[in-house]
Amino acid sequence: MKHESYKAGFPWKARGVFTVSSVLVMMSLAAPARADDTSLTGQAKQIVEKASAAFSEGSGASAVDVGQKLSGKSIFFISAGLSFEFSQEVLKGVQDASGELGMKVVTADGPDSSQASAAIDRAISRSASAIVLQGIDPYTVQASISDAGKAGIPVVSTAAIPAGPLPKDIADAGLSANVNISVVDAGKITAAYIAAKGEPDAEVALISCSTFRSDTVFAEEFTKELVRLCPGCQIIHKDSPLPQWQTTLPSLVRTLITVNPKITYVVPSVDSMVPSIKPAIIAVGAGDRVKIVTSNASLPDMQAIALKTDQEVANLGASNERMGWATVDQIARLLTGQPAIDNVEPQRLFTVDNIDGVDLTKPATTWYGFDFRSYYRKLWGMKS
Repeated sequence: MKHESYKAGFPWKARGVFTVSSVLVMMSLAAPARADDTSLTGQAKQIVEKASAAFSEGSGASAVDVGQKLSGKSIFFISAGLSFEFSQEVLKGVQDASGELGMKVVTADGPDSSQASAAIDRAISRSASAIVLQGIDPYTVQASISDAGKAGIPVVSTAAIPAGPLPKDIADAGLSANVNISVVDAGKITAAYIAAKGEPDAEVALISCSTFRSDTVFAEEFTKELVRLCPGCQIIHKDSPLPQWQTTLPSLVRTLITVNPKITYVVPSVDSMVPSIKPAIIAVGAGDRVKIVTSNASLPDMQAIALKTDQEVANLGASNERMGWATVDQIARLLTGQPAIDNVEPQRLFTVDNIDGVDLTKPATTWYGFDFRSYYRKLWGMKS
C-alpha cells in the first residue's frame, strides 16, 4: 500500500466500489442532524452523536425455518488469529448460536494463506457442513474455496471483505456469504470524531493493515471524510501487515512520531495494534500529546478509555458475538436451501464522553443495547 500524506485540496480518487445502499448510508451519516448547525465541525459532532447511541432494533431479515434440520452438523471455523480477543468473541458467538441449533464447531488457525488453505482442505476432508473464514481474505485462498464449493460445502466470510453483496469474482470462485460491518461507515465515523474533537490543523497518523482487503476501503473513506470535515488537517498514512504488529510496528510508530512532532492523533484501523502502538508513543515522550482512536471495542481498550487519562479516547465497535450469531444465521439459510442475505453489522462509537454509561463489568454483548440472541432465536422459529 502506498504511504502518502493528504491535505485539503489533494486530488483524491477512491478506488473502492460502493453499492447504492452504502452511498445512502454515507449521505445519511454526513447530513447535519440540526438545521441550526451546518458548519463542518457541527456536522462532525452530529455524526459522532448519532454513532454514539445504543442500538434499538435488529436487521429486519426474513425468518428461516430451521427446527432440528441442522442438528449434528459441523462448522469449521478458521481464523486469521485465534489469539486475538476480537476473534475469540466472534468464535463465542458462533459457538453459542450453533449450539442453539444443535451444531458443533471445530476451530483452526490460518494466519497466512498457506495455513488457511490447509485448514480449508482439512475441513473438506472431514466433511464439514460449513466453513467460516474469520478475518481471512478470501481472495488469497480462492483455489481452496473452489474446492469446498465442489464438495458442496458453503463458505462464509466474516470480518474480512466489505459488507454487502458479494463481488461477482469471489462469488464465482465459491464464496457463499459475507458478514461484516460497513467499513465505509467505520472510516467516516472515525474521521468525524477527530474533526469534532481535534484542532482544525491536526496532524493525524493513519495506520491500516494491508492483510485485510477491507482496510483499503477504510483508509480511503477515512481520508476523504477527514479532508471534507477538517480541510486543514493533514493525514500521514502507513501500512502495517498483521505479521508485523509485534515486530516492526513499534519502531514504525516511534519513527513516525519523532519525525512528525505535530502528530496529535494515531488511528490504527483495529485495536489489536494498540498494545504495540501505545508503548511506542510513551517511549518517545508523546504520551501527553498523542491520542489514539481505533475500532473493535476490545475490553482492555474500553477500560483504557474509561480511565479518561489514557492515550486511547475513542473506539468504534460492533458486537463481535452478534457477528458470530449473524454468521451462523447465514449458514442456517444456506444449509436449509435459502439464499444468504446482505448482512451489515451495526456499529457504536465509545468515547470518553459516553463511556460512563457502559457497564464494563458486564459482557460486551450488553454494551450495544439490543438483545440479539432473542432476535435470532425468534428468526429461527425458536423459543427465546
